[in-house]
Amino acid sequence: MSAAITEASVARRTAQVSESARRRPRVLHLITSFEIGGTERQAVELLKRLDGERYDVRLAVLRNEGPFYKEIETLFPDVPEFPLTSFYDSNALRQLARLRRLMLTDKIDILHAHDFYSSFIGAAAARLSGVRVIACQRHLKLSDRRAHKWGTRMIHRLAHRILVNSEAIREHIINHESAQRGKIVVIRNGVVPVASSADPRDEFRRELGLDAGSTLVGIVARLQAVKDHRSFIEAAARVLRSRPDAHFVLVGDGPLRTEIENQAAELGITDHVHLLGDRADVSRLVAAFDLLVLASLHEGLPNAVMEAMSAGVPVVATSVGGTKELIIDGETGYLAPPADSAALADRILFAIGDEVHREKIVSAARRRVTSAFGIELMVESVETLYDVLMEAR
Repeated sequence: MSAAITEASVARRTAQVSESARRRPRVLHLITSFEIGGTERQAVELLKRLDGERYDVRLAVLRNEGPFYKEIETLFPDVPEFPLTSFYDSNALRQLARLRRLMLTDKIDILHAHDFYSSFIGAAAARLSGVRVIACQRHLKLSDRRAHKWGTRMIHRLAHRILVNSEAIREHIINHESAQRGKIVVIRNGVVPVASSADPRDEFRRELGLDAGSTLVGIVARLQAVKDHRSFIEAAARVLRSRPDAHFVLVGDGPLRTEIENQAAELGITDHVHLLGDRADVSRLVAAFDLLVLASLHEGLPNAVMEAMSAGVPVVATSVGGTKELIIDGETGYLAPPADSAALADRILFAIGDEVHREKIVSAARRRVTSAFGIELMVESVETLYDVLMEAR
């Protein structure tokens, strides 16, 4: 009797293993929302391209808001939501329980969480469900708030793999001893080649009501302190003393919009500063710039810089974080020290007037971003990570 039970148990277990081997790994992607941002863009481009024959890809969100969802609506027409108002109330526990139940019911193998908030609730629910966890971190630090620091450490502890998009973030995590070295996987953002209109520069100038000969200097970044738009506007005022044909285009929105508008007015350059807010056609706008600038105080791996390099637009950026992995000063772009508006202005003026080296720099930048930061390479690397985690199970 005992032997019969043992044989039956082994047979059932063998059948289960065989079924598991045949079944595509089920990967649940979790993201906070589909608002306009670099993380959201990368997530959407990945979801478009994952091999559906190899992986059973599912999607859930905390809030199904934002324009990017339309791009994948046909792939994921019914997306469950897990709305949070706080991590410290009864609703958070209800959403955690709902998410855990979903993972168990759908027999999820891997959770791929794309940002801080989805990683925090997702990693906890996944660990309670026996699901492997990939938590993404695309910033050096979310903020200086104690809750964010504590939450990041908790995510690092719960995750089986921490996916970062630059060596700078990897070293930051290791140096702050918040995760073991072996947990961290570097998979760089993928840039998507975009076919622009025949003459995006002239088209965009007409939209802004500017002369065809105007020089457009653009910045694509959320209007928040870490992006240091104040230094960018101060640099703009300095540049205009030598280049009155220059216009400065700010793409993105955020809490500092009024402050930036006031600063431009105080400096008397309002007519040369154009705040466009959030835009879904960022790639088209970047291709229309004469120069892209990034003034950040710290960065992960900036998508806007990659898009400019791919589009043949020269870049001036501050020498911080993962930006230095994209730009080699004088070879693939131009670097300036952070929080130094005078140095930033000098570098902008130099880049605008660098007729001798511009084509060489632009060509080298395009080769670099195409070879090392292609979207297909990113997708292949993520799929390899899934395979590694499934083998570990």
